[in-house]
Amino acid sequence: MHHNKVAIFITNYNMPERTDALAVYILDRVQWPYELFVIDNGSDLCPPSKYTNVRLPQNVQTTGGWLAGLEVAKEQGDWLAYWFLITSAEFVDDRDTLTPMAALLETHPDLVGVHPALTEDSTTHWEHLKHRNGNVTRQTWMIDNIASLWRADWFDANGGFDPELRYGWGIDFELSYKAREQERLLWVHEGVEIRKVTDIGYSMDRMNMTAQERVGLASANMADVLSRRYGPAWHWKMLNEHVEDYMQ
Repeated sequence: MHHNKVAIFITNYNMPERTDALAVYILDRVQWPYELFVIDNGSDLCPPSKYTNVRLPQNVQTTGGWLAGLEVAKEQGDWLAYWFLITSAEFVDDRDTLTPMAALLETHPDLVGVHPALTEDSTTHWEHLKHRNGNVTRQTWMIDNIASLWRADWFDANGGFDPELRYGWGIDFELSYKAREQERLLWVHEGVEIRKVTDIGYSMDRMNMTAQERVGLASANMADVLSRRYGPAWHWKMLNEHVEDYMQ
């Protein structure tokens, strides 16, 4: 059984060089106890990452990759936390990004999710996650699965990743909404940073669909699932309800 170990998940789809770079950083820098799960999500245009230890025969989109990794990890015991990384994320310096975030979870029982600050040049809609010259940690209303660290027992008790949200969109909204409803803490750690490079897979012609096609499919999937679960006001609940309390 694990007491403070973190399961790290990287989902790769036709992006082996970026996956390899994330894996090398983790293997060279991270000091906190961990196991690395590199899930190849049906790559068909490029070979898989050389660090792959979970390989799927066909692409099942983002959520399917995460769920496959979680299934393998849970066979090994209990974990302090799950760290989810996507291939559009980049580590920007030699600091160990995981250890200070994992230490926060271990010492703050009401904290359920931590995200590294995003660099100012990150290409993302989530301006609230970008670095600010403030305290080492700050509360936020939502963390995104660019590089999200979730407390494992809370994550599992609150449904984790719903396979219905197959493109990954909406998972971040729903989990963060549940945390706010329960008055649990979500923090950005300003002491460590990561860069988000939007749509890099599409610019490299690796995705078997256009960015616009995927946005359309993902948005329709999210609207269908969350409206059935939370009603027609789901978008207001996920994005606006009580958010003003978390924007300082």
